[in-house]
Amino acid sequence: MNLKTTLFAASCLSALLMTTGVARAERFIDTFEAPLPSQTLPGTATPMPQLWVGTINGVARAVDSASQSNLEGVYGGDRETSLEASAMANQVILSSGASNGRYHLSYATSTGTSGRMVLEYGAAAQMNANLIADGSVAFELEVNGDMDNSNPQRPVELTVTLESGGGSVIKDTTITIVADGVYQIPFSSFPGVNFADVDYISFDFDASAVSAVDYMLIGGIRTTRSFCTKADIALDTFTDNLPLRNIPGAGIHPIMWVGTLNGTSVASDTGIQTGLFGTIGGQRKTKLVASDISNFITASMTSTDGTPTLGYSSTFSTSGKMTLEYGTQSALNANLSSAVAFELEIDGDLNSGGSPRPVPLTVTVISGPIVRLATVTLLNNGMYYIPFSSFPNVNWTDVDRIYFHFNASQVQAVDYDLIGGLRATACMP
Repeated sequence: MNLKTTLFAASCLSALLMTTGVARAERFIDTFEAPLPSQTLPGTATPMPQLWVGTINGVARAVDSASQSNLEGVYGGDRETSLEASAMANQVILSSGASNGRYHLSYATSTGTSGRMVLEYGAAAQMNANLIADGSVAFELEVNGDMDNSNPQRPVELTVTLESGGGSVIKDTTITIVADGVYQIPFSSFPGVNFADVDYISFDFDASAVSAVDYMLIGGIRTTRSFCTKADIALDTFTDNLPLRNIPGAGIHPIMWVGTLNGTSVASDTGIQTGLFGTIGGQRKTKLVASDISNFITASMTSTDGTPTLGYSSTFSTSGKMTLEYGTQSALNANLSSAVAFELEIDGDLNSGGSPRPVPLTVTVISGPIVRLATVTLLNNGMYYIPFSSFPNVNWTDVDRIYFHFNASQVQAVDYDLIGGLRATACMP
């Protein structure tokens, strides 16, 4: 490795160690990955990430709130959460949790009239959020609850308020949440708001007019490019770090690398992980291979403005290959039949500088004895879809293994980010 390459590799590594990202797509307002502050309910002994109001074991309070900053998975890093009881005799508990590979906020109440829960972003400092940089057209959230499990129903009114222009423009709109599913609030519902520079967002869930309602916000609050209201299936949310590696001269970090750095050379690296929360089947096998041992190639998880990202970077020589495998350790037995395509978003320098550096992506799907492959060439920034129709005879109700193989072995000095995870989607343009 020559001096120029060494200096470039060092600068790339320095940037990685500061956990910066180059992701320009801003899809998440809050992933719910960062839990609420822990507190202990009256009469209990175990602290949990939760807020509570009403009366519990003889202790009463009407309002509870939490101001949190520097949160992972939150746009701008700041979140204000407040809870208000409608009737002091009731009890309302808001808690952070996770299940089936997705983070959630759970709102639960007993038999009396319920209350309100408000999530605010930008209350402490203006967000200056560009929500249309990636082509988004609406806010989106998924709700599961018992709003329609009784007669009469127990609807929850959601009011979304936006501010832009330093508070000179304030707009709000209200929708009614009454059934399980994905809800969208179009940006067009907020006339006059500059979505390239949003200062403040609040989500006010008002259940004060109903009794005994429980609901869960699943998978975060995000923006979306599509008005399709079917939930994606997350294959990898990129919220679980890659395995720890010793970086010569820089210590131990969750960064996989190959090539040569500070006199140490590694031709390939494989990381096998189990017990992961944000991957399908709880497992991931990551493999990195250098095409030129004099190069320096890294893969690491980062986050920009709340959106989890997997970043791949290389120096000047011919790059390499990265493979993400799911189901290698044990069969997934995954039912993907509600989806129609694999989906991913890429942002990089593949088509910049006047010299295109395409990266072929080959997806392999295994179901029983059936093995099918499909290849798409990644070049321009944006969304890519690999239709399930490209994999004939696969049993999509029982998928055993899925591999994503990114082959940059024929190009030089290529960097790219995979933004927001790998998904199976029912919403393909």
